[in-house]
Amino acid sequence: MSPRDRVLGLIRGGAIDRLPFAHCERHFPRGNAERIARNKGMALLCNRPCYIERFSSVEIQTGTGRSGRLVRSYHTPKGTLTETLAAGIGYGIACFGRDWMGMVPQTTEYMVKKTQDYEALRFIVEDLHYEPYYYPIEDQMKRLGSDGIVIAELPYEPMLRLLLEYVGIARLFRDLTKNRSLVEELCEALQQKYEEELFPIAAGAPCEVVLYGGNIDGYLINPPMFERYLLNTYSKCAEVLHGSGKMMAVHMDGRLAPLSDLIARSDVDIIDGFTPPPMGDLAIDKALNLWPSKTLWVNFPSSVSTAPGTSPRAVKQYLARELELIVPGERVMVVASTENYVPEDSIIAMAELMEEAILPLSTESVSKLSASCH
Repeated sequence: MSPRDRVLGLIRGGAIDRLPFAHCERHFPRGNAERIARNKGMALLCNRPCYIERFSSVEIQTGTGRSGRLVRSYHTPKGTLTETLAAGIGYGIACFGRDWMGMVPQTTEYMVKKTQDYEALRFIVEDLHYEPYYYPIEDQMKRLGSDGIVIAELPYEPMLRLLLEYVGIARLFRDLTKNRSLVEELCEALQQKYEEELFPIAAGAPCEVVLYGGNIDGYLINPPMFERYLLNTYSKCAEVLHGSGKMMAVHMDGRLAPLSDLIARSDVDIIDGFTPPPMGDLAIDKALNLWPSKTLWVNFPSSVSTAPGTSPRAVKQYLARELELIVPGERVMVVASTENYVPEDSIIAMAELMEEAILPLSTESVSKLSASCH
């Protein structure tokens, strides 16, 4: 069975021979270690855009500010907004606005700096339009073949887009207290644009999975915020995607225990980046019990795989303990990392163990795997 067949069999509920193991393409440099891991059955997850953004009237200028940081200015009839971004070395020469390490620029100064800026941001949101752009997906599917899957990528949910891209955490939480109507009107304008233009584009993408927003953490997006601002947008997106036979994934890589009941109520199909302890706060077996209709793409904790002093043996021992929690091995895929580069020795160690994770897992078979790690 090919890596692609395993991943698709997992999300479709079909019979597969081994527990799927994958890594995000953008975090895995090509080379000898990559060949070894892929020869052992590791799949590649390749995220690609399915849309392009265009403004009708807004003029954008990009320059260089202090310390070489990027400065973007958005000129609108309602005023000019600026944002500053710290880009990594090699920014612009890698794909999708990332640096050579695969990292996107980090915003250090957000567009909204005072209450009056919301009017200009509202103009920007309403002036922004989305158009289909499927070539990156089609191109990658041709070259990838049966070695993994291509995932269509959407931007952050409306509220998280305000929080993480436009306004910033500190200001947004303050404005939700003092100027809630301004924030919510803007959020609704983004949601309307998504429903009218973006979700139908994603539904037409020539792939099986769409990743919508994410970076969910229960201590950043608390339960009242999740219920008020996220459940509905997930429902609207899923309704459109399901109508085209697609699965919706959301990147939930943070502490999810406070949100567990709400996640169960959501229409999310795939919990992408689910991170178990010691970095997350919810064990895999408990998550599977809480979310019986959802698939978990498990992000191997970087505190185990990547932290100084780690070893292939420790990686295997941790992975074997986690496999004990998912017997018989349904609704789970292990991902080397959804977040960052991982030492090549750690990835090969995972691949060696996962090559032996024959389904269905049993207590006896996992015990043998565990014994081989000592």
